[in-house]
Amino acid sequence: MRRIRPDGPWEDVATAVITEATLVDQERGKEWEYRIVAINKAGEGEPSNTVMAVL
Repeated sequence: MRRIRPDGPWEDVATAVITEATLVDQERGKEWEYRIVAINKAGEGEPSNTVMAVL
């Protein structure tokens, strides 16, 4: 998931069934926050800590 800092809405940007994903064509020149939400048969887990990046 990602959002524009500091308080944009969270949006899904990738789904992966492995331990990593590569995001392409990310808009440049903005401050983005990214987080991970794990999903399994029991449902969604808590969101991870966020990471901020300026591309």
